[in-house]
This record gives sequence, C-alpha cells and structure tokens, in this order.
Amino acid sequence: MELKDDISVTSYMDTFFLCHVGRDKLCEKMVQEHTLFHLLSGEMDVQTPEGIVRLKKGDTCFLRRNHRVDKEKRPAGGEPFNGIFLHLNMDFLKRVKEDSHIAVPSETGRRTAHKNVFMLPRHPFLEGFFHSLMLYFSADQYPSKELLTSKLREAVFVLLQLSPSLTPVLFDFAAPYKIDLHDFMEENFRSDLTVEQFAHFTGRSLTGFKHDFDSIFHLSPQRWLTRRRLQEARRLMEEGAKANDVYMKAGFKNLSHFSTAFKKQYGIPPSQLNVG
Repeated sequence: MELKDDISVTSYMDTFFLCHVGRDKLCEKMVQEHTLFHLLSGEMDVQTPEGIVRLKKGDTCFLRRNHRVDKEKRPAGGEPFNGIFLHLNMDFLKRVKEDSHIAVPSETGRRTAHKNVFMLPRHPFLEGFFHSLMLYFSADQYPSKELLTSKLREAVFVLLQLSPSLTPVLFDFAAPYKIDLHDFMEENFRSDLTVEQFAHFTGRSLTGFKHDFDSIFHLSPQRWLTRRRLQEARRLMEEGAKANDVYMKAGFKNLSHFSTAFKKQYGIPPSQLNVG
C-alpha cells in the first residue's frame, strides 16, 4: 500500500488498484493501458477535449490507452473518494481475443476517433463484478494470479456485453499515430515519463523521437525537459509561489534536485529569486 497524508493506494499485481482520497486531489497522468474505473464513493471529474465528464458514486467509465487525462478526485456526500482501477494491458487483451475468437468490426474501428473516455451504463453485471472485487481487497489472503486473471477476463466480457461498441477500441493494438512533437511536449513536459515513454506516446521509435526532437528543439530531450521545467517553476515563483509549492507542479520529483538545477541554470538558489 502507498500512503501519503490522507491518500492511499492499494495495488494487486500492478493491475488492480484501490484508491482512497480524503481531500480534493488533482491528478495529471498518462493512461498507458486501457483502464476500467468504478467509483465506490465521492466524485471524480475527468477532463476531455469535449468537456468535463463527472462521475458520481456508482458510476463506471472506460479510459482509452495512450493519452493524458486530468482527473480531480474529491469527497462528496460526507464520504471520501474511493475507487477501483483495473488496467487491461495489450498482451492480456491479445490473448483474450485469440482464445475467444473475438471478431472486431473494422468499419467501426477507425482510429481517427478521438474519444478517450466512455461512460458505461449502470447494470447489475457491473455492480456484481465490482462487489466481488471489493471482497478481494478486504480479504486477509492474497488472491492468486490465476484468480485475478479470471476476474480480468470477466471484466472484458462484461464490457463487451454491455457496450459492444467498445470492441474496436478495446482490441485496437496499433501503435499511436505520429503526432505533433512540439505541441505534445509543451502540453506534457510536467509528466513523469521516461524518454522511451515520450517516444511511444508521440508514435515514434526512440531513434526517430530523438532525431525529430533535435530538429525542433536543438537539445537532447532530457536537457530540454529540465530547462522547460525550470522555466515553468521560475514563472510560478515570479507570480509569488514558493519553491516548496512549485517544484512538483513543474515536473521535478524532489526539492533537492530542483534547487540544484535551478542554481546551475540561473546562478541563484530558488529561495533568493524574489528577495530584494
């Protein structure tokens, strides 16, 4: 279990996640695998290009892989935020498709569709499925890999029965499109991603990513990320924020690394920026 203040995350096999949040929490994260989410209590807003999708207690949604999602989790109705996240990775879905001979309608599976968040209908199948998962999280004995895999398969077939239109989305195994690198980096430089992950999410091989990056920014990806994050942190501090409050917002993992990089770039420690 990961515990920080009044936020806790319980994980099984890096596939099943039970999240508890006792206060408002804004999360910015790349969705690397298809994710099924069920809200047990509280509320969650998901930002999409079409607007905000608001989930309330008992709602379930499907998040498509390979995109960034901004989520605001918060207590509601006198209850904390509690939710279950299930990751459905590609290798697992390929096995399910092959073993069960699932046909994917190509005419409805055009990858030009940009929708990434799909609300699912409330249904006893979903309620029963997530109720059974909660029993695993409350049990003293750790569930076996075989048992958890069977629950993942159950999740897939519940999805297919209740929302057949998700079939081409669920079983879309193609690589991401090659997207505009400059815009993507400006939108996501704060994200905690490796260079390999940035390459993947922009639809490039690692070699192609580094070549395109050098052509556009004339810096290595790591140097550009550090410089861009420092610029963002400085902007926030010049607006009155403190170093302790901005380093994570700008994309740095710890204050010490941020302070060292800031002094190297600007010649003064961040604490002296607004002094004088």
